[in-house]
Amino acid sequence: MSVALTPVRFREVREEQWRADLRDGPVIGISAGSLLFGALCSSATARTYEWLHRGGMLLSHIKKGENMKRVLGMAGAAAILAGGAVVGLQTGYSNETPVARTPVADRPIGGYEGWWNSTPVHGSAEGLPEETVTVNTRTGKIVDAFNRAKNSTLISDADYNLVPDPGWPANSIVIIDTTTGMVIEDFLVDERGVPLDEGGRPLDAAG
Repeated sequence: MSVALTPVRFREVREEQWRADLRDGPVIGISAGSLLFGALCSSATARTYEWLHRGGMLLSHIKKGENMKRVLGMAGAAAILAGGAVVGLQTGYSNETPVARTPVADRPIGGYEGWWNSTPVHGSAEGLPEETVTVNTRTGKIVDAFNRAKNSTLISDADYNLVPDPGWPANSIVIIDTTTGMVIEDFLVDERGVPLDEGGRPLDAAG
């Protein structure tokens, strides 16, 4: 389910990463259930950002008088995906046995996904940034990147000279469009870099 919810262009990388986590995680005290829960949260969040972005694009089309059936179809598909994710999370966590959390340094997080590095269904990337870098304001370091022309997530492929800005929100992830140097998205994270929900809880926290 996690792989199915993940945007297509990230599926191969994410599946490989999650399989490695499931293989090695129990050895250092992380249960398979916790890893699967985290994977579902990550993929559901990425898919939600993608749908929100597409929804914004479709609303723009509606204002121009384009096909309403397309909008209803997208809304229905989004509802099915959201429902499936909730059922999967509840099922996977109902049998979970609590385990001790491993030290922060041993729990790295993968890349971040959202509208800024999505691939629109209609194929046009007009209005989307060509290149972005992701900075963790807790550390002042670049932790992720995306180059649309190269379809690359390698930080080394990003042409950006990082100069931390005191005006950036604290304890957050900021997404920077390297063309303009502007912050185009930001959200709070915990010490591990895991995004926080509206209640301030990590998205991979137990319910």
